[in-house]
Amino acid sequence: MKINFDLVRIGKKRKNLNSEYVLKENVRLLKLSIRDLLENEVCSNKNNSDSMTMIVPARGYVIKIRLQDINDVYIRKILNDRFPGYIYKGSYDTILDNSDTRVIFR
Repeated sequence: MKINFDLVRIGKKRKNLNSEYVLKENVRLLKLSIRDLLENEVCSNKNNSDSMTMIVPARGYVIKIRLQDINDVYIRKILNDRFPGYIYKGSYDTILDNSDTRVIFR
């Protein structure tokens, strides 16, 4: 299964470069973990792919994922069981308000 990730930052970019580096590594590791977990799974979509929003927090270093973006209930359950501390429980309005602050890690 192929996953397309969309990154949204809540708040502004941090002034501390070390904090930004830690966030970048956390995003990279979470992406790799999710791709590795769902590598052999089959999605209910025709093209066997789905998209997911990852949220970079204003404070802290824990990257969150939004499960409501995943269409397949089985894949949602797998992600919820495997990554319970990484599930975004905030409102969708917060994501929409910060949708112009896309994150680009190079």
